[in-house]
Amino acid sequence: MTEAGARASGTRLLAAVVLSACIGVVGGGLGAWGVFSHFGPVERVITETKTGGGAVSVGDVATSLLPSVVTINTQPVSPATLATGSASGLTEGFVVSTDGLIVTSAHAVRGATRLRVAAADGRGYAATIAASDVAHGIVVLRAAGASGLTPLHFAPAAPRLGDLAVAVFRPALGAVTTRSGIVSAVGVGANDGGADITDLVTVDSTAAPEADGAPLVDGSGAVTGVVTTVASEPGLVAASGRDAASLVSGVQSGSPTAAASFGVSSVIVDAILAAATGLTPGALVRSVSAAGPAAGLLQPGDTVTSVNGTSVLSAGALEPGNFSLLAGDRAVLEVTAPGGASRAVTLTVAAA
Repeated sequence: MTEAGARASGTRLLAAVVLSACIGVVGGGLGAWGVFSHFGPVERVITETKTGGGAVSVGDVATSLLPSVVTINTQPVSPATLATGSASGLTEGFVVSTDGLIVTSAHAVRGATRLRVAAADGRGYAATIAASDVAHGIVVLRAAGASGLTPLHFAPAAPRLGDLAVAVFRPALGAVTTRSGIVSAVGVGANDGGADITDLVTVDSTAAPEADGAPLVDGSGAVTGVVTTVASEPGLVAASGRDAASLVSGVQSGSPTAAASFGVSSVIVDAILAAATGLTPGALVRSVSAAGPAAGLLQPGDTVTSVNGTSVLSAGALEPGNFSLLAGDRAVLEVTAPGGASRAVTLTVAAA
């Protein structure tokens, strides 16, 4: 090869290397640019590799969700409050049926004096509460007279640590915005300022109080959670998509199932944490409701290791629904006391 040919080949090689390095940046940005050009800026763009190759960007996910994201009016809003940017009666939700079932967080609609849903196509509907699950922080609304809406679908499995998680919402007087990150914890319990809620999902992302009620989805756009506001937890927090799906299913079947509860709050001690601390693996009881089914039977510091023979660790959380239990069902809990003594506790699951 001549010297000139070698220089030309080297130049082509350098260009190829630079191009390869840029592909990820450009590919990740295309989805975001699509959202920006039509709907305004999104917060940031990350990519996740799909099984079998290829990548999905947050921009792609956001674009697919937009027709299903709704704004919910919970309090009268005046022109003056809108003009000053201080309107507090607007929150988020998302469509789960073509005929007007809307999911949002219980926190988002707490204290509402009116309920009106605005769909992405600009149509507005008066709404009522069709079902609520306060223990899991979820509410289902029914938009009166709605039809032809674009529903989201629930993920078939619960999210796992490290999964991509994306929330899409429309802040009052703001542009379409996303929060994205990875699932950092599942089965979390916390207080949202008005109620103890369990089976929460946390995401390694900045908090977004204005996203209250928005959908949290995976890389395919399937719902894995319902964003809720929990001031005590860092990052983005969401109620369980699995619990939301169960509540919606009950409404659609015409027989909403009452949320079930053991009447305890707990934290999961997995095998690694147990090995490091010397604690028993299972659900470590943090508190017991004085009026709940476990009152007088469980104490803070007890560890529940199984329910009706199923390991709590395999179920992921000490929640009746994780063991296919409904309000009124009988449950036998295997319990280890702080001193190491074991006992069986039998109780009747109560409505939350």
